[in-house]
Amino acid sequence: MYIKFVKYFFSIFAMVSVSIAKVVYVVPIQGTIDLGLPPFIERVISTAENNNADGIIFDIDTFGGRVDAATQIKDALLGANLMTVAFVNRRAISAGALISLSCEKIFMTGGGTIGAATAVDMSGKKGSEKVISYMREEMASTAEKRERNVDIAKGMVDEDLSFTHLVVEGDS
Repeated sequence: MYIKFVKYFFSIFAMVSVSIAKVVYVVPIQGTIDLGLPPFIERVISTAENNNADGIIFDIDTFGGRVDAATQIKDALLGANLMTVAFVNRRAISAGALISLSCEKIFMTGGGTIGAATAVDMSGKKGSEKVISYMREEMASTAEKRERNVDIAKGMVDEDLSFTHLVVEGDS
């Protein structure tokens, strides 16, 4: 893993903040989400806060991974004292969706995808209703904390939920 310190990555931050960011950390979250990632993310957040950074952009491209690792990252992101931005650079699937929802802002590249957060076991088999219920509520509470649509967050986990029509403010 690596961290990029940038002073030129203002295009995303300009949309997020009235003031221009001076120091922004760019952190990749790519590949499988495992238990080595949460301590790394916690250290990055701590370092960025201690260095008075204006924010952190998480460059996300993952098919997911461990739910316990993703919830630890979620807790760290929700507790951060600086701007957190998820840049979905291709995909934020499963655990990646929870991590993205945990950031203050989410931006996606054209053709990017987010969702498919139904918990599965190592063989790819859908988890029990107990596990699905837990993940559904984890996503919902995170969406609520970030003032996002809770039903859409639940729909990322529960394939039995459906939407017949979705209107985003400002879109027709």
